[in-house]
Amino acid sequence: MNKVAIVTGGAMGYKTNGPSIGGAIAIRLAVDGFKIIVVDLLKTGNNTVDFIKKNGGEAIFEKADVTITEDIKRVVSKAAELGNLTCLVNCAAKYPNGMFKNLAEISEEDWDTVLKVNLGGYFKFAKYCIPEILKSGGGTIINISSVASALSIKNFGVYSVSKAAINALTRSLAVDFAPSIRVNSICPGFVRIENSENNRSPEDLKKWYAETAKQYPLGRVAEVKEIASVASFLASDESSYINGQSIVVDGGKTISDSHDF
Repeated sequence: MNKVAIVTGGAMGYKTNGPSIGGAIAIRLAVDGFKIIVVDLLKTGNNTVDFIKKNGGEAIFEKADVTITEDIKRVVSKAAELGNLTCLVNCAAKYPNGMFKNLAEISEEDWDTVLKVNLGGYFKFAKYCIPEILKSGGGTIINISSVASALSIKNFGVYSVSKAAINALTRSLAVDFAPSIRVNSICPGFVRIENSENNRSPEDLKKWYAETAKQYPLGRVAEVKEIASVASFLASDESSYINGQSIVVDGGKTISDSHDF
């Protein structure tokens, strides 16, 4: 089957060129036999594509803004040209400026922007991909959420709200489009990715990871490949009876008594 997957937020890390969560998922789905459309605003989406091609996969990069309808329609049209669109992975996300702000401190602009990207972008891509997925005979949608959807993390309100809304969106899509399209979300805990590492010295970074790992019963943070493995499973027929679920991948954090992020 000439199957195509769209992965938003699929660029490599801008500084280290290491895989982001979206980049790792794109790479894994390429190994699984999908033709990949990497969607991002960062030009390092091309680096994800290059990595996939060097390892025998097929991929293209489409620079697109997940909040702009015309960009989304262009990406979906490209998917139809490549083959049968059977998988959408919504991973593009936005943090508020200044990251940790309480709900009295955050600006209205930041509130609107985070929800526009994190929730609106997921909705819009699903809206315009669903008709093509149905034309292909069905498939899967995977929304990348967060443990922040379930935990009330101090000074992280708007991000938590956006991710909780993604889980609700996931359930609604799952009910509306079953049995043709299965829709699930993945809720990672802390993952070792570049955007968590900026502006830290190697010594501070090592200490920070060690302190963060103490919050997790497994004693470490996740690697991007561990999130990609779950996405691979949800995109496959091996998960054919899983629908409308939010799969927590957090080393036991949400069942522990430490709720700092």
